[in-house]
Amino acid sequence: MKTPDGWELIDGRLMAEYEFEDFALAKEFIDAISVLSEQENHHPELHFGWGYVVVELFTHSVEAVTQKDYDLAQKISQMSVE
Repeated sequence: MKTPDGWELIDGRLMAEYEFEDFALAKEFIDAISVLSEQENHHPELHFGWGYVVVELFTHSVEAVTQKDYDLAQKISQMSVE
């Protein structure tokens, strides 16, 4: 499976970090990921603070990174550039 640009496999998880100008913009991105995650019924681990968001994808039911993770990563990547 091809890893989307900006994503890396780290410790068995598909991860990406995004930078923002402030806390409010980071939270807006988290909110948008939350809506997308509900639509996809696949929920990442999200970490954020002032000016940053870290997204971790992992399919807990099989304890591995799966195609669902790659698909959601691609959609999150497209969101971040729109």
